[in-house]
Amino acid sequence: MENNKRLQLFAILSLSMANAFVGTGISPALETIRNNFVGAPDLLIQMIVSLPSLMVIVVSFVFSAMSRRISMRGLCLIGLGLYTAGGLLGGVCSSIVTMIITRMIIGIGYGILMPLSIGMLPYFYEVDEQQKLNGKVVIWSSIASIICMIVAGYLASISWRMVFLVYLFGIPCIVLCWKYIPPVTLSAGGNQVSVSVIKKVSIYAVGIFVIFVSYFAILNNFSGIVINEGVASKASVGMIMPIMTAASLITGQYAEWFKKKFKKNTMLLIWIFGSIGLIGLIMKGNLLCAIIGLIFFGMALALAAATLNAEAGVSCKKEESLCVGTVMMFMRSFGQFISPVLFTGIGTALAIENIRLPYIGSLLMCVVMLFIYCIFLKAKKTVSEQGA
Repeated sequence: MENNKRLQLFAILSLSMANAFVGTGISPALETIRNNFVGAPDLLIQMIVSLPSLMVIVVSFVFSAMSRRISMRGLCLIGLGLYTAGGLLGGVCSSIVTMIITRMIIGIGYGILMPLSIGMLPYFYEVDEQQKLNGKVVIWSSIASIICMIVAGYLASISWRMVFLVYLFGIPCIVLCWKYIPPVTLSAGGNQVSVSVIKKVSIYAVGIFVIFVSYFAILNNFSGIVINEGVASKASVGMIMPIMTAASLITGQYAEWFKKKFKKNTMLLIWIFGSIGLIGLIMKGNLLCAIIGLIFFGMALALAAATLNAEAGVSCKKEESLCVGTVMMFMRSFGQFISPVLFTGIGTALAIENIRLPYIGSLLMCVVMLFIYCIFLKAKKTVSEQGA
């Protein structure tokens, strides 16, 4: 691969790395931030992590139109500019209202970057390369998340305001995209979200939705649960949570091995590993079980990112690549946003006070998805055999 091609790839990967900071960047400091906004509703505090996903959903309705008028390079620069500005402004907020506004700004930037990080791979690379590169996306996103969580945990111990300095990462991303992403504009008619595209990617989109509902159930609740139960200190949470990301990193490194070994059944491993992970997290007051849970869920998350996005991209035409990214982004972001709302609403409606309700609900969804994917893969195999 030529040097410019390598740098173009790293520019695309940098978008996924930046996206990883949106939720994980401040999640280790969530409890510290909560203590500095005394009286703010707990749901609103959790929205500091999840609110950007709402803006992603809003952006998804106009992204296809934007991508037909603005080049990929232009979209990258606009998205990264909003991402960096919104992230850094969070550190100077004096009220929960202004904090929410800055999270909306970063969310708009995030909403522009997400479909690009997913859609540019099938546009610029062939099918065989896509399968390998989706594994690299997981690896580099995991590396970024691990470093970010550790740095954020350390900065939170100094001041919650300093945590937002992690969004300075957007600056080198801007430079990379300016230099190495070509000013290509997809003005063709195929660059439009349609019923046909949604049908092709629906099973993968629903899978991404469930995995991210579960992922953000962990991000939003893990620090509060382990700190309140005395299992870990505020400072150590920033060292424990990256274990999940480290598991994703290692799994991403061997994603190709999993695909060759288990073929289409790799998708079943997502839900098996996810279920095992959530069972470990449900165990009360046991740090070892919590760590095992983080490891298995990290493996599930990596396989989901490496497999579902790749399968969705392969299922559609090249000119539909950004549309695939838009659909997958919408469902991923909807999962992130709805996660705290869903479990808080269920807990309130059913008068359930179990703090592990988000883990229990996520486990049930993963088990249901395991059965759905079993049926889907069996039906796909039958169609393939009949076609042969």
